[in-house]
Amino acid sequence: MRPHADSDTSRLGTFPFRSPLAIALSAVLIAGCGGSSDDDAHEHTDIDTAGRLALFDTDAGAIKVLGIDDEVDTLATFETTGEAPRLYSSPDSRYAVAIQRGDDLVSFIDSGLYTEDHGDHMHDYAETPTMLNLSLNDNRPTHYSLGEERGIVFFDGSDAASSKVTVFTDESLGGGTAEASLDLDNNMHGVAKLADGKLFVTYRDAAVTDTTLPDQVERYDFVNGAFEFEERYNETCPRLHGAAANAHVVAFGCSDGVLAIDLHDASYPTIKLGNPASLTPEGRIGTFEGHHDVEELVGIAGNQLFVIDAEAAADNYSELVLDDDVERIAQGFDAHGEVFYVMGDDGKLRLFHPADDWALAATIDVTGPIGDEDASPSIARSGAEDRLFVLNPNDQTITEIDTQDGDIVRTIDLDFAASGLVWLGLPDGDHSHDDHDHDHAE
Repeated sequence: MRPHADSDTSRLGTFPFRSPLAIALSAVLIAGCGGSSDDDAHEHTDIDTAGRLALFDTDAGAIKVLGIDDEVDTLATFETTGEAPRLYSSPDSRYAVAIQRGDDLVSFIDSGLYTEDHGDHMHDYAETPTMLNLSLNDNRPTHYSLGEERGIVFFDGSDAASSKVTVFTDESLGGGTAEASLDLDNNMHGVAKLADGKLFVTYRDAAVTDTTLPDQVERYDFVNGAFEFEERYNETCPRLHGAAANAHVVAFGCSDGVLAIDLHDASYPTIKLGNPASLTPEGRIGTFEGHHDVEELVGIAGNQLFVIDAEAAADNYSELVLDDDVERIAQGFDAHGEVFYVMGDDGKLRLFHPADDWALAATIDVTGPIGDEDASPSIARSGAEDRLFVLNPNDQTITEIDTQDGDIVRTIDLDFAASGLVWLGLPDGDHSHDDHDHDHAE
């Protein structure tokens, strides 16, 4: 692998290792205090790093972890079996979360970048990426989100297995275990959100047989790693799909609108919104993006994007309009919630500013037009800098973008076909409340 500039990269051999994913590991010890001797363990407590990227090598069937400081090099390679994984980050961005729905498998890769509290100071480490021995093996892991400094996996289940919710923290992963799990009554294509110390999780009556989509929401108290049932809401949400949360509400997508739950009121009452007036006749909001520090949520209905203020007395929706004939490819918030990005099939990345009434701040040419036969780009956001990384699998490049000024910082040329992308590293603040609607629909 090589960066766009004329700099060399390291090449290492691979070695076999057994774990939930068959592993071939090649790695270098990164300069810094991680892995150092006791004599110099306190010489460097802060590591200045842009982080690392994990991505899937489709030809080799392996997850690769790349170092992106100065020279770009492959730090570790982990061979996989089964389907191509979807890649996400753990709450504190130390671990990559690899979800293989069809294989009933969630695996974890330690990026090697982490911080420890040494009492009188915080100590950063940069070590060799490794695969954890821990895996989650329940039925059809489908929806993944972040909230309350936790990762939440919703397992859809099947006719032979009920749905399940499993939550973990970076600390629990470091200890080789999940934090807690909740077994549900039956299977469904559902979702769970953690907010304000409560778990809001979907419910489907077993008598419903024409769909696996739920139509109600339950609330559980979550204290000391245990869930306690509190309420099943009477307000229905037909064919519920998609959810997100911020500091104000938890919201779910319904065929007839949006069901929101007020987090300011101690009784957590519901707010039901009808569909937006400008929604296309066949459309419905089924995907959401949220950020703890952003007042509104974004609901997605096909190529329509609606900014949603569920608490407003009127005008709960406003639409983010793309150029004519542009189809949405990907969207999300940056780590700070200062930018909301939308990638279109015209190859342009649009940056909106939520704090400036969602004004369009920049339009960046990142790739050429993306055709129906082309693979869709993947986007990862940095937690250490104001950066987005756009993987274009059609020409095997990663484009690094400065979200503050809208400039392209560099282009990284890959020497393998890649899919999926996630940033791992040392965040410059607490961004664990970001709530993205990561979902694999049936």
